[in-house]
Amino acid sequence: MEKYSPEERHQYIIEQLRTQNKVMASDLAECLGTTEATIRRDLRHLAEQGFCKRIHGGAMSYAPPSGTQQERLQRNSDEKQQLATKALSLIKENQLIFLDASSTNLILAGMLPTDKQLTVVTNSPLIALCLLEQKSIHTIQIGGELDPMVGGAVDNVAIQSLKRFHFDLCFLGVCAWSSKDGFCANHYQDAEFKQVVASRSSESVVLATQDKIEIFGRYPFLASAELGYLVCSVYNAALRAVFEDVPCRIIPTQY
Repeated sequence: MEKYSPEERHQYIIEQLRTQNKVMASDLAECLGTTEATIRRDLRHLAEQGFCKRIHGGAMSYAPPSGTQQERLQRNSDEKQQLATKALSLIKENQLIFLDASSTNLILAGMLPTDKQLTVVTNSPLIALCLLEQKSIHTIQIGGELDPMVGGAVDNVAIQSLKRFHFDLCFLGVCAWSSKDGFCANHYQDAEFKQVVASRSSESVVLATQDKIEIFGRYPFLASAELGYLVCSVYNAALRAVFEDVPCRIIPTQY
């Protein structure tokens, strides 16, 4: 006789996905006192209900829905403030910087130093507007059709505009990171755009909130080994397993 009912197992798994983002069938079977076959059936049911994405040996949470840039700004705002503050140490005198359309990058834009003679390129009207009053920061907004769910231009016109620049540093917005796929976006065209930005940059930076770590994203755009700096809230076991063996520098806000 099973120790827990299917409903109780499902609720436990959902809670583990909410807090851990990734679960393995073997671990769940041990915790719940049942078989891996039973857990695999549970995971299949939860995946069909849209609670998770099945992977080999377990399941992962989906990348959270994007929402508009303003809507995203309201989520995890304190955490994003901490990430942006940590990222300021990477910004040097006379750099050419790209700020991708991202709610965390919007916060970073408001913190940029005004004494370093920076040039900032962005595909986000909100970021450009934030920088408009900063006379010491030279701001360039690239064109293209605006995608309201991305918060900026990511179409072919925007991609062609990137060919005019060689960035010292780019700050890429991300929807998800996983140990298998690296950094991912929720939209295909956005992923294509980010790939080109990274290819035009000496160093790439990601500011990742905890809810982006070890979850499933549909469109990978950058391998973990190709990132220069990862600013993150928690440097957990999943991150350590990958980033201890790659040259990327980790800047955690806490351990």
